[in-house]
Amino acid sequence: MSLAPDSVWLDARGTQSAAHGERGVARYVAEHTKALLEVAPEAIGAIGLDRDVPIPPSMKPLEGSGLIRSTRADGIPPPVIYHVMSPFEMTMALDEIWPGWIRRSEARVVVTLYDLVPLVMREDYLTESSWGHMGTVWMARLGLIRAAHQVLTISQRTAEDAVERLGVPEDRLTVIHSGVSAQLCSLVETREQAIDLLVRQRPRTRPGFLLYVGGDDARKNMEGTIRAYARLPAPLRREHQLVIACRIGPLRRFELRTFAASLGIAGDEIELTGFVSDQELAALYRACELFIFPSLYEGAGLPILEAMSCDAPVAASNTSSIPELLGDLEATFDPADPADIARCLRELLEDPAAVDSLRERSRRRLGVYTWGRVAKETITGYERAVGIPLGPRSRESHHLGQILDRYAELLEL
Repeated sequence: MSLAPDSVWLDARGTQSAAHGERGVARYVAEHTKALLEVAPEAIGAIGLDRDVPIPPSMKPLEGSGLIRSTRADGIPPPVIYHVMSPFEMTMALDEIWPGWIRRSEARVVVTLYDLVPLVMREDYLTESSWGHMGTVWMARLGLIRAAHQVLTISQRTAEDAVERLGVPEDRLTVIHSGVSAQLCSLVETREQAIDLLVRQRPRTRPGFLLYVGGDDARKNMEGTIRAYARLPAPLRREHQLVIACRIGPLRRFELRTFAASLGIAGDEIELTGFVSDQELAALYRACELFIFPSLYEGAGLPILEAMSCDAPVAASNTSSIPELLGDLEATFDPADPADIARCLRELLEDPAAVDSLRERSRRRLGVYTWGRVAKETITGYERAVGIPLGPRSRESHHLGQILDRYAELLEL
């Protein structure tokens, strides 16, 4: 089956989210969009962006394409495929994510699902004391996932979660995996260049450092990493500083430094960079002795792919989708056990040949995770969606659609 020309509308507004800051989901959406335009340019009829919000640098090359739209123009029929590329944008109402003109049309809805972490880790996200109202907003988006004609997941683990926790039929799931481009690694092409850049711009970062890149929410396990680092023998800590690259406010920075000191970590053994530019991030990946990814749960773990693209050796959790990315369980650990994280780090740091082997693994795995592959698997998902008879809507999606339509009517009164 082939897609008709101009049959796909890509809702790419996730690239404009201030919360993502062109990292994580935003970066995935931008790269995914560009890959689809390369693999199937004739099929893409529109790229939905918010004209009231600045177009991010990652999407600037598409401004002259004639494809960017903010709303449906009068007289233009609905697309065959409406692809919601980031369904959990919390600053957007569900009626914006899933607009009425799509709900009332015969368009097939396709949704990218990155993870279901809040369901997996319900106590950390969906209780009144955690997310509060935002948890309710997040849960409302699950109706869209269930109603979609095709759900594209970025890992096999997320596909399994969709089946187990949402009851999504397997014939409505397509695993498209993740990709990594050469854009980040090209900013700093050699380890020597990376070290030179860090000497000039991050002089407190010492050669041989261990690198953590991620958020500060509990799932990312930053404090568990610090606890594990404290368990390393003092000579190893002196030789291998821990560098944490993460957006951190002044108060949180003070809390983390106090926490590290209480565990016996000297002030110069830990470096909190705060937010870093893409060039600095590439340099950190290139120059690190070991990249540590200790997340408790991931839909995929895109920083692993970024690190691999920069030839970084990776030590990571043995949970969720992470072994999928690594391809094996070499240099993995139980992220909930700081002693096991420390064991893994110590064994690697005391065996340079093992670290070199991990660098080779990074180069080898890069050949698997290409955006071209993601785009081709996405086209397969589109074709599956088109192949699903429209028929009457499911009871759940019809009911949710009625609620949203009535809500829109009340707003107009």
